[in-house]
Formats: sequence, C-alpha cells, structure tokens
Amino acid sequence: MTRKLFLYVTIILISSCASVEKYNQQISKAHSPEELRRDVDYAYKKLKKLHPDVNWYISKDELDKKITDLKNQLTEPLTAKEFYKLFAPVITSIKQGHLSIHTPSKRQTKKELKGKGKRDSPFNSLSFYTSGNKLFIKKVFKGDTALVAGSEVISVDGKKVSDLLDSFKILHASDGYNKTFLPKFVGSRFGFFYSNTHKQNDSILLHLKLDDSLYDKYLYANYDKIKASSEKQTVSLEKRKLSRSDKKIAKETQKKIRKKNYKYGYSKKTNEYNRNFSFFKSDTGTPIGYLKIRSFSSGGYKEFYKESFAKIDSARCKNLVLDLRDNLGGRLVEIDDLYSYLTDKEYVFIEKSKMTGRLSFLYPFFHSKSLPTKTAAIILSPVLGLYQIFKVKKENKEAYFKFKHSKLRKPKSNTFTGKVYVLINGESFSASSILSTHLKSTKRATFVGEETGGAYNGTVAGIYAKVELPNSKINMRVGLMRINAPYAIKPDGYGIKPDIPIKEIMNNEDEGLQWIIKDIKMINKKE
Repeated sequence: MTRKLFLYVTIILISSCASVEKYNQQISKAHSPEELRRDVDYAYKKLKKLHPDVNWYISKDELDKKITDLKNQLTEPLTAKEFYKLFAPVITSIKQGHLSIHTPSKRQTKKELKGKGKRDSPFNSLSFYTSGNKLFIKKVFKGDTALVAGSEVISVDGKKVSDLLDSFKILHASDGYNKTFLPKFVGSRFGFFYSNTHKQNDSILLHLKLDDSLYDKYLYANYDKIKASSEKQTVSLEKRKLSRSDKKIAKETQKKIRKKNYKYGYSKKTNEYNRNFSFFKSDTGTPIGYLKIRSFSSGGYKEFYKESFAKIDSARCKNLVLDLRDNLGGRLVEIDDLYSYLTDKEYVFIEKSKMTGRLSFLYPFFHSKSLPTKTAAIILSPVLGLYQIFKVKKENKEAYFKFKHSKLRKPKSNTFTGKVYVLINGESFSASSILSTHLKSTKRATFVGEETGGAYNGTVAGIYAKVELPNSKINMRVGLMRINAPYAIKPDGYGIKPDIPIKEIMNNEDEGLQWIIKDIKMINKKE
C-alpha cells in the first residue's frame, strides 16, 4: 500500500509540474479533426459512465445520431472555442440544466502571478439582466463609476448584443422543455458565455444607451495583488490612527460583522446578503413576513431560519412571502431546514438518489485537479470506499444513494401555519425548484410569477464530476445523482407553474409582490 501510494503521489507531482506555456499553447492551437473526434468519444463515454439519466429527455438512438453527425461535421482543424460552438449544442440536447460545458482559460505564469496577482474577468465588475432580446446593466460592483445601472448594452467589442444572446441560447440547457430559464440565464451569465466564445482580453468595449444618450465604456480585468496592495495600505494607515481602546472596539465590531455575514450569507462581490428577512406593514395590524432568499448556499442558514421564524411567531404573523426569484439553488440541507418550518406534518424530503454505480460518488475526488484533494482521496480510499458501500445500495441492478433526507423527517416545533405565498421566475432553479415542488404538491403555498426553470419532477445534480477533454481541454460538469421530491406530474419536463401568472417587466414596480399584498388585503376585508 505504501509503495502504491508513493507511486500515485509521484505521478501526480510530475503531472502537476507541466508548464503553463505548454498548456496555453494546447488550448490556443487548432486541433485536428481526429483529435476532436476522440474528444467527442471521450465525452460521450464519460457521460454514460457518470450521468445517471442521460436519456431522461432524449432517446439513446437520437443522441447517438447527434454524436455521429457531430463527428462527421468535424472535417477541418478547430481551436477549442470553435469546437465548443459545435460541441455544446449536442450536449445541451440532453436537456439537463446542471450539465454544463465551458472552454479552458489561459493560465497565468508564476511571473504574472507574482507581479500582478490572480486575474479577474472584466465582466465580474457588473451584473446583467435581459428584457426581451435586450441586455441591460443590473448593478455595477466596482470599476468605472461612469457606468450607470439600467443602461442598455447595444454591442460588445462591435458585436450586436441581440446576435450574441441568440447564439448563447443554444450553448446551455434548462431541465426538460422549460422555456423561461434560458432567456434569463444567458442574460445574468452573459460574461460567462462571452468568455467561452471569445478571445481572452484584458479590456472589453461596451457600447451603451441610457435614455436617449449613447456612450462607450471599457471594462478592464482586475488583478488581486494590485488591488490587495492598495487596500492593505489604506487599512494600515487607518490602524495607525487608532488608540489601543479604539483598536479593541474595532476588533469586537469586526467580529460581530463576520458573525452577521456568516449568518446571512454575505457576498463580497455583490455587497448583498443571500438571506434577508423583514416585515411589511398590514392594514390589519399584523405584519406580513418577507423572506428573500437569493441562494441556498454560503453561510449559517440554521441560525438565520431559527431567528426569522422566532420573529414570525412572536409577531403573530399570519402571512409569509417567500421570494425565490433568481434563486439558482444550493444546498439540499438548507431547503430541508426551511421546509421543516413550513409544514406541520412528518415528511420525506427527497427520494433515494439514483447513481450509475456504487463508487461513482468518488470520481470527483480521484480525478481532482487539486493535488491535496487527490492525495487525500488516495490516502483515505479504504474509508471512502467503505462509506460508499454502506450509503449506496443496489436495487434491481441500479445504485441508489440514501441521504438522511430520504428518511421520515419531523417539522419544527414552531412551524408556521399561516398563509404562504411564493414568488418564482425562470431563474428559480435546482434546490429552489425542489422546495417549490413540495410546497406546490402539498398545496401549502400560492405561487405567483413565472414557471420555474427547474423541473417539477427533479434534476440531476448533487455531487459533480469535472471532466476535461484530453485534446481541446474543454471542461464538462456532470451531475452524479438524480434528485427528486417524492412527487411527480405529467407531462414530465416542466417547472412549477404559478397559480397567478405575472410576467416580469423590468421597471420600478414589483407587480408580483404588489399582487400578493392586494390579495392579503382582500382576504382580510372578507374576514
């Protein structure tokens, strides 16, 4: 065992020392048709090995034909980005929203990292949204203060935005046949798709329109070492001015801030909290609770929900609004915890998760690009293997992973029994859709807005394997578990439909929320 371990670690160390220059040359050059066909075969082989439901929405014969047609189309040398534009649409035909493809990025040399630090995409300074086939700046996080939120982006480096958005929509998929997810997703992830399809540059020119005025602005890549150096200098100067007692107070203040940031899931990039709770005033005197959850990830959710529902209980709140718009998902444990406050009955949160094999769960660890992760996986392989044997069971020749959420669960003692409204849209996806499935199927909530991007009948996600194609170095993210609530509808492949359909319009009026407030007032008058 010791000799094998030494051999594995030696191989990993040697492979990790491959030159950055060689890698950058590999991803920039044109690859022969034979190399690209081998990449297609490699990708399809890995998909069938790892993905538990490749043929959920597409038949084997239909997918086989698409793979064959793609290989026949590869007759000339192509770069990774050129190949991606042909390869991604075939993978998106599988109609799995968590199955994603992205092109490799140039790696920085040690000299570049030492001089400037880690590079940050120019697009990371902004967030975007779409309305129709138009793109708008939603928020400016950092950079040029002359950039104005609400500005329409007409073109990027001379390319029409409408053409770019159309081309991006075939490079990703929603779950099943849903139509609300992609129009919003390609807008909010515009920078991701642009970087996948265009040459990496440190500056990008935006042609913008605000009211009747046109203006041009450049976005620039940021390098963390330069930024960190200026921030460190500023903090250092501020510290020198503080007395000992002031430093102690500042330290305690920072501790409280860190605690709050953890509980609410603070995002440094967006300067927002993942979780927010507040009350709206009501004509009846009892307030309306409002939970805005931007993501079920990051931070200490347990303390947040415990605190929020204690406030709801104390205020004798009768109406609760759960806002899941633009919530792309997150942790299963968090949505289970939230649901336990919204039901007064015992429940099973998800069914056992189908996998392709008993040990496929371990694939991401043994094929990680991280040397510490891969080394730890090798060292702990006997323990990990034993864990999988106990957690994954074979039923009718299929492997199923049993989460604790697959067992009978109990609601919280202070569960909310009042009326629940849920705001949803096309980017209510993944975990937020699983939670919505429970609330919809048990008739626990009134849904307002647009059909969710995530499917009612579940998705393939959980743990992900990152597969790198050997020649083009394109990366493919593959979900390893089929995750679904113990409820299903027909026809399959659609999201949770709203009880009150309200199409989102980008203006200052939140029509969905306004409808809910009016409905509560109307019910209160009748009572």
